[in-house]
Amino acid sequence: MPSNPVTYQEISDFLVRNPNVDPFQLRKNTISEIEKIIGMPLICYATNLNSPRSSIEEDDITGFSDLIHPIKGDSVGVFIISNGGSPSAVERIVKLIRSKFSKVNFYVSGNAYSAATMMCFSGDKIVMLDQGTLGPIDPQINGRPAYAILKSFEEIQEKLKKDGAAGIAAYMPLIAKYDLTLLEICRNAQELSKELAEQYLSQYMFASDSNSSSKIADIVSYFMDYGIHKTHGRSIDRKTAAEKGLKIEKAEETEGLADLLLSLYNQYKFFLSRSNFIKLYENISGINWGTQEPVLQVPQMPVLPRQFFQP
Repeated sequence: MPSNPVTYQEISDFLVRNPNVDPFQLRKNTISEIEKIIGMPLICYATNLNSPRSSIEEDDITGFSDLIHPIKGDSVGVFIISNGGSPSAVERIVKLIRSKFSKVNFYVSGNAYSAATMMCFSGDKIVMLDQGTLGPIDPQINGRPAYAILKSFEEIQEKLKKDGAAGIAAYMPLIAKYDLTLLEICRNAQELSKELAEQYLSQYMFASDSNSSSKIADIVSYFMDYGIHKTHGRSIDRKTAAEKGLKIEKAEETEGLADLLLSLYNQYKFFLSRSNFIKLYENISGINWGTQEPVLQVPQMPVLPRQFFQP
């Protein structure tokens, strides 16, 4: 067994054989080793990917504020595991981090989907394991792609132009499911995602590149294009992300880093799968807390006295 367990199996075996080991202390040691290699403090935001309540949201501002508060200097690394969430929450988090640090690198060992991908766009670079993945940033409205809703309306409009008044009756059941405010919500959501993505890439990742406008436009177009990805949960690996123009660095290009990032990812996955925690905010500067699934209080039924009946 290596000094630092790496695979999920190694971590499971290690903690089972050593029940007195504090899982956080093991994570803290791993974070410390990563910091020695990357040369900057590391803050960690890890979510339970199987929980519907683990989305990036406004309440995460408190967690990120705690994470960066004790850190000195002008650089920080952000280790992130998330399926995404609210773009407006991401906007606040990015402003918070970037108001304090001039250099920010993101470390992706697993999922960094949707709004988490957008957050990664605000980094100077994204360091990824081979299994790390980004995702499309097309907005979702109540779980449905804004692109698909708008596309459906556009198709109906074209068919009505072709069929005339005779076609209205055929499409009325479909039209009745939506209203004009939904169309405006979809358009605004698309504009916000596009605006934030372009802003982060131009202000941060490509800040020193004066001729990056066309590259940024191509990156944003690709990550926003539901027609290409077909589903919001489509994985975009590091090879594809680099080919599209993002500043992606392979973790294994830095000696010792890949195993440590994989170990940290598997430690979070192991802990979150065996606890009620859905989010964790951690660094080695005294921050170690998270949010848990609400515990449902099930009222107990009164126990009636047993009745005995004589035949």
